[in-house]
Amino acid sequence: MTPIPPTRRGACPAFLAPMETGDGLILRLVPADGRLAPAQLRGLADAARRFGNGMMEVTARGSLQVRGLAPETVGPLQVAVAALGITPRIGLAVDVSPLGGLDPSEVSDGHPLAAAILAGAEHLAGQLGPKVSVVVEGGGAVSLAGQKADVRLVATGPGQWALTIGNGPARVLPEAEAAAEALAALSAIAALGRAARATDLPGCDGRARLAEVAPPLGLMPLADGTLAFGFGLPFGAGDAGQFAAIADAAEAAGVRDLRPAPERTLIATGLSEGAADTFAARLAALGCVTAPGDPRASIAACAGAPACASAHVSARALGPVLAEAFAPLLDGTVSLHLSACTKGCAHPAPATLAFVGMDGGVALVHDGPASGAARPVRPEADFPAAVASLAATLAARRAPGETTRALLARLDPVGLWAGAATKRNDDVTSRAE
Repeated sequence: MTPIPPTRRGACPAFLAPMETGDGLILRLVPADGRLAPAQLRGLADAARRFGNGMMEVTARGSLQVRGLAPETVGPLQVAVAALGITPRIGLAVDVSPLGGLDPSEVSDGHPLAAAILAGAEHLAGQLGPKVSVVVEGGGAVSLAGQKADVRLVATGPGQWALTIGNGPARVLPEAEAAAEALAALSAIAALGRAARATDLPGCDGRARLAEVAPPLGLMPLADGTLAFGFGLPFGAGDAGQFAAIADAAEAAGVRDLRPAPERTLIATGLSEGAADTFAARLAALGCVTAPGDPRASIAACAGAPACASAHVSARALGPVLAEAFAPLLDGTVSLHLSACTKGCAHPAPATLAFVGMDGGVALVHDGPASGAARPVRPEADFPAAVASLAATLAARRAPGETTRALLARLDPVGLWAGAATKRNDDVTSRAE
């Protein structure tokens, strides 16, 4: 497959508007109440198998995606979702912590504020672009700080919220005033047209301040005395059989519901301590990521070729190679991004190291987004040896007690990558002579 130019489409796949890519149409589903019963997840996996190519994903924002649909199978899948009793979120994206109202460590439950914003924004339906979003972060075990937002509200205390519009300055306001200001911002965005974002508003176009956020993995206590358990599939993707097996394991463990969560994870709630241990063991046997120490948890990888029509490399297939090579260096201070093109869909924020597919191979970006990729590149076929060499060089130069982030700050990883590429080219020239 020849990659198409990685142009921005100005939209994302949605439940009512699937998007065409290399392996067919992608349909994105966000349950309106943020949760699925195990039986509903099993039913969705069956529908993905019957109407798509059987591949499913959990995105960085905690959405579910079904891949490989054809135009004639979109309708039947949507009917199947309704028959399962799943109500999809339609319209403005307002994201709240999946454990809001259940997390004893949260500052405030964001659901009431989110509901007020959704109700107040109903008259803007059809006027806001499909990428416009609101994040309401109440604090606690699950962070939303890594998610882009046109309007962001962060709880600072009971009834108090820090409001940020686009990349402008934050202002702490009482809840009612914060809701009103958020709605005013959304109205102002809508007045500029469907292509507008908050950064188009006066004073809101400063530098983005997205944080690197660890995925919510492992056990988390809930306010009702039960436990939640966060986990993920490698790089957020799996086939329908894996998702069905997860549903079976959840049902057997007495899981109340499964909640799609940020950083490509799912959170099971309502577990007893003994059941949680059994559930975790079953997930590990299914190949899931269940602990922060798993190197796969530090790597974001897009679908890549051949699933994505913009892809230059098979990013997701290269993920395990990168995880194995860099495992000794993944100390929690760095993030890695494997992007099959310069769009960087899997990790919009800058990553510590981004390996980016370009025409002819893979480039490296240090502390930047995939869009900053530039030559030289390493051929995809050389990727396993190249990342192994880079990781070994970095490990050999790390001082005792030095973090990987500090190590990369004093070295030049892009230069090391370029030097390796130059050396290989010189070797090829020498052999030719």
